[in-house]
Amino acid sequence: MTDIENSIKNIFEKGEWYHSVIYKDLKSKGTFDYTDLINKLNYPSMKNKTVLDVGCSDGFFSQYFLTKLEAKNVLGVDINKYDGSVSFEVLNSFKNNYEEKYSEHDDYQILDKDYKKLGLENSNKYLLLKKIFDLNMTYSYGSIYDLSEFEDYDVTFCGSLLEHLRDPITALEQLYFKTKDYSIVDVSNTFKGLVPFLDKPYLKYTGAGGNFYHYSDQSIELMLKTIGFQKVEKLNRYKIPIEKYNYKIQHTTFIAYK
Repeated sequence: MTDIENSIKNIFEKGEWYHSVIYKDLKSKGTFDYTDLINKLNYPSMKNKTVLDVGCSDGFFSQYFLTKLEAKNVLGVDINKYDGSVSFEVLNSFKNNYEEKYSEHDDYQILDKDYKKLGLENSNKYLLLKKIFDLNMTYSYGSIYDLSEFEDYDVTFCGSLLEHLRDPITALEQLYFKTKDYSIVDVSNTFKGLVPFLDKPYLKYTGAGGNFYHYSDQSIELMLKTIGFQKVEKLNRYKIPIEKYNYKIQHTTFIAYK
């Protein structure tokens, strides 16, 4: 095994990952494992389309869009600075708790030699996947609240981000401005079960420090339509386990056409 291959192995086996990612005979231990589920989520072909992946995290979905859905290129945007600081909105009263959590999850502290051998200056897994899979994907620091510096894209994607935002309306509107064809929005912790308010555009404040709202499906559909999307469809509802805690979270995925 070469030094480069050994460094990749160390990062996959010892690193902190948000998604499980497969590389040859290696599989990272992510908080969420979409490796089997992803092919069942009914995403349309993105052949020769440009894609903007907002809140791209480690690039799992960007990689999938390129390798399986045949996207032309993908730009991943995220506010993670990969310096151990908190990378999503939290209440000030919870800030210290999240700062401690993020500091502990910064694997660059223990794997810096491996990242440097791969020509990486921090623990940005998006750039790691771009390098080891040789993919036409680019990373940029940025906020979903202001996407004005970026070009318009055929497809925009936002996965598991909306529930972490104080202002979902502005976020979805920014996606609308950057979308040429359609936008795919995946929202976690949507309401489940036969409850009377499920047929209404209902939001519930969670009381948590960094996960602000639970949404009914109708609330997301209404926001997307009011912002300007001409047609909104529900692609799927599914549950995915949080691998570290052994319980499942409900998700709903929407596709909104310009």
